[in-house]
Amino acid sequence: MKRRNIEILFEDSEIVAISKPPGLRSIPDRYNRELPSAIRILQDSGMTALTVHRLDKETSGVMVFAKTSESHAFLNEQFQHQKIKKEYLALVAGRTPEKGTIDAMLTVHPTKSQIVVAKKGGKKSVTHYETLKLYRGYSLVSVRPESGRTHQIRVHLNHIGHEIIADPLYGKTTPLYLSQFKKKYSQSKGKEERPLLDRLALHAEKIQLTHPATGKKIQFNAPLPKDFRAALRQLDKWAV
Repeated sequence: MKRRNIEILFEDSEIVAISKPPGLRSIPDRYNRELPSAIRILQDSGMTALTVHRLDKETSGVMVFAKTSESHAFLNEQFQHQKIKKEYLALVAGRTPEKGTIDAMLTVHPTKSQIVVAKKGGKKSVTHYETLKLYRGYSLVSVRPESGRTHQIRVHLNHIGHEIIADPLYGKTTPLYLSQFKKKYSQSKGKEERPLLDRLALHAEKIQLTHPATGKKIQFNAPLPKDFRAALRQLDKWAV
C-alpha cells in the first residue's frame, strides 16, 4: 500500500513501518517546515505518526513511526538502550576486507556543526560490516551499527578508507558513472553521460524490534530502490 510516494510495509494500531525513498526528508526541515517529509505525508493522510528515529534525506529504506504515546515511549527506550537491530547496504569505494568492526568515537566537528568526526573523547560508536560483493574499484557491504550516532555509518566507513559513493559530506561528491568502470566505454555522440547513481549510496535494508503491544520480535525489510538496483546491475555486468 502507498501513501503518495511512500510504501507502507506494515501498519497496525501501534506502529507503522515505511520504505522511505531517497531524496525525501524523514522529518520537517528545520528552516522550512513546508518542505515534504515522510512524517508529514503520513500525518496529512490522517495518521498519527510520532518520530522515534530518522534517516538522512538521501538515504533510502525502512523507517518505523509510533502511532501512540505509549508505543513512542516504548520504542524510544529500545533505541536508547540499543535493543533495536538495523542493517544497511552501502556501495563504497575500494575493496573492503571480508568483515570487520569499526570502533571509533564520534563527535560534532568543532566549527562545522553539520559534520561529525572520529575523535578521541567523543561518544563511543561501534559499527560492524561484512563484504557481500567485490567489484573492480568498489565493494557492496552489509553494515550493522551497534550504536546510532548521527552519520555514524558514513563517518566510520570513511574512517577506514572506504567512503560511500556520492557522499557529499564525507567523501567525493562524484556520482557513479558507467564510464568509471566499463572498459572501452564509448559515449553516444552529442549526448552527456547520465549518472547511474547520483545520491548517497546507502540503504536501510532491515530493522528488527520488539513490538510495543505483543512483546514479540518483528522485522521489516525495505527493497532496494530502482537507482541502486540499476547501479548494481551495471557493476555486475562490467566490474567483476
